[in-house]
This record gives sequence, C-alpha cells and structure tokens, in this order.
Amino acid sequence: MPGGRNITESHMAMLNTKYIAELEEYLKSGNLEEDFKWSVEERRGEILEFLEKLMDLGELADETATHIIFKGQLGALMGMPGEKAEPEAPTPAVEQGASMEIPLK
Repeated sequence: MPGGRNITESHMAMLNTKYIAELEEYLKSGNLEEDFKWSVEERRGEILEFLEKLMDLGELADETATHIIFKGQLGALMGMPGEKAEPEAPTPAVEQGASMEIPLK
C-alpha cells in the first residue's frame, strides 16, 4: 500500500462529487463564458482545450455507464444477461463455410 492508502480509497477519491458540482455551477452561471470573453488568447486556448477534454470524458462516462449497466454486475443483478466468459464455438455448418444466404426460388 503506497502512501498508506489502499486501492479502494484511491479509487474513491476519483469520485469527487464536490468538484463536479462546482464545475457544473461554473458552467451554468456563465462565469466560464465571462472568463473566456476577458481572457488573453493563450488562456482562451486553455479553456477550449479543457472543454474539449470534458466532452471527451462525458463520452467515456456514457460508454462506461452503458458497460456497467448492460454488461456488468448491475445488469446481472437486474436479471440482464452478462458477458459470456468465452465465445460460443461455431456450429459445424459455419466451420465448413456454409452460406448464410437464403436461396432464391
């Protein structure tokens, strides 16, 4: 345990709801737009890069939530099928290269 913290404690630190709430208020209040308006060009670039990273994280959060809900433990608790440990073996017809096309009459 480096630094006297266990893995659970270090991961829980990543769930900083106070910071998220402060960031949400900063965006909703219009203060970010005001800061952008009065900032020098270099700072404007930093603000735009921050917003781009935030949008990327939003997409990642959405993907992660989907994975947790539909493929992870929560889905299993709710009676949803989870991921299979191993893919199914192909049927003999597929192994022999059988066509999946429907024959035309």
